Amino acid sequence: MKIYTKLTQAILGLLFCIALQSGLVMAADTIEIESNNTIDTAQNIDNDFSVGANPDIQDATIWPWVSISADGDGTQDYFAFVVPAAGVTGVFDIDYGYFQGGSGSLDTELCLYALDGTLLAGNDDSGISLGAGGSVNGRDSGIEHVFAAPGTYVIGVGEYNALCNPGGIGGNTPDAGDTYELQISLSQHGLDSDGDGVMDSEDMNIYSDLNPTVVFEGCDSGVANTQFANGCTIADLVNACADDAVDHGRFSSCVAAVTNDLKNNGELSASGKGMIQSCASQSDIGK
Repeated sequence: MKIYTKLTQAILGLLFCIALQSGLVMAADTIEIESNNTIDTAQNIDNDFSVGANPDIQDATIWPWVSISADGDGTQDYFAFVVPAAGVTGVFDIDYGYFQGGSGSLDTELCLYALDGTLLAGNDDSGISLGAGGSVNGRDSGIEHVFAAPGTYVIGVGEYNALCNPGGIGGNTPDAGDTYELQISLSQHGLDSDGDGVMDSEDMNIYSDLNPTVVFEGCDSGVANTQFANGCTIADLVNACADDAVDHGRFSSCVAAVTNDLKNNGELSASGKGMIQSCASQSDIGK
């Protein structure tokens, strides 16, 4: 499939704005969701990764990360995530866990697993500098690990004196009232939010319209909704025109410009162009 590159300058600007609006993920905390008490029931955090400044997370403006706020409930806590390639580095850092004599203080242990329960790494106490700020005591656990293969992995949180056993954490658990933050950062995270086969890091629109045909306002043009190598679809281009429509005339002109460029680039037949333009002219968009 050819990469679609011949959009008019105005339409390319529209598409870029839409891609930013739909694809930008703002950095924010995530909350632990029970029950995540075993490797098999680990809370999946793949959709919670973001990039943005955070003084408690290593390379926060470069590496995708998740910050999880959690409370103990007498069970172990597990969190699952995807590593896209061999050689990816992961940093797993407990913050605000242990503070001498304080309510909610927790002396943690971290255990890193492959999805089949193979133990990859464990840590009880770590230096407070691992993963940047947030720790005031070395009893906050931390692991830095280079993954040998892509796949789904699980990080587990227990309380000292827990045991990082193959298959899961044994022994002591975080108690009701215990609190901590788990910071997870990966040098690379392969997320495909819309399931179109194009990773978010390469996708111009991470929430593409993947309908089989180009449809808008109930009008099905019958034209195949081609997906391009950059992750965008024909419907995304038409939707960009609709989202920025000042009036119906400008919307129709925008659709005409997009479909003419698609036809000229060999991505759309003359009849397909006509069917999409017909739907545009019948719609109430911009009226």
